Amino acid sequence: MNIIDKLIARPNNFPFRRLIWKHWYNHMASKYEKIKIKLMNYGYVNQENPQELELDNCDEAERYCIQLYDHVANAISLAGLKTLEVGCGRGGGASYVKRYLQPSSLTGVDFSQSNINFCRQKYQLPGLYFELGDAEALQFADNSFDAVINVESSHCYQHTDKFFAEVNRVLRPNGYFLFCDFRPKEAVADTQKKLLEAGFTVVKEENITANVCAAMVLEHQRKVEIINQQVPPIFRWLAGYFAAAKGTPMYEALRTRELEYLCYALRKQPTIQDQDLRQMPRIFETADV
Repeated sequence: MNIIDKLIARPNNFPFRRLIWKHWYNHMASKYEKIKIKLMNYGYVNQENPQELELDNCDEAERYCIQLYDHVANAISLAGLKTLEVGCGRGGGASYVKRYLQPSSLTGVDFSQSNINFCRQKYQLPGLYFELGDAEALQFADNSFDAVINVESSHCYQHTDKFFAEVNRVLRPNGYFLFCDFRPKEAVADTQKKLLEAGFTVVKEENITANVCAAMVLEHQRKVEIINQQVPPIFRWLAGYFAAAKGTPMYEALRTRELEYLCYALRKQPTIQDQDLRQMPRIFETADV
């Protein structure tokens, strides 16, 4: 596996990994602002019903990417919950969650200033906010959110244990962490261990590699057309790598299960001090888990 494959597909402590990703996303958001992409994940398909969601026409083009967000975020009812998305990218997922799943508010955080500028310009919805931030040092106070979402972003982080700890810190007692990403098969157990060590209990755990691969096949032609039409020829091969088009090492690693795609719904364990509080959050009593 060459250096580019490792950067894209291997979530480890790759030297300068965060800086490289930050530069790439800043470049993409500023240089190719007109590219018609609002979501940048690999997608999800329920193989028994590939188009299970009812979507507005304006969302149909990115159906499979939206279906990944829905599968992750709909593990609980977000209605009325104060929600944070870490790694919001170009904001399409945050927009979908706010419009369809109706949290009381949703704040999207990303380490790319160009992404944040794009989101603030593109999405003008009540209760939807975007802020520059670091996943490993979130700028919010303890116990600030009822739910945190993280979709296919953590492989960019240098230290996922710090990220998991930060999510736990900003969540209120009994708050939910809704998380998905890919990992090398030999790193799956370590990811599970780090989540438990950060203070979470598992509500739902899935391996959705087959569902993601099915979406990648269905998305292939759309991705190739966008790349060929809107990315300069010199960068098309690299864009194909990042998009995990069919035949790329990233696609093949998921297809052969060298990489596994994990999906979790987790709950913050209340501390003894939290349990002694007289006023516990009531919003979770009717949560659909």
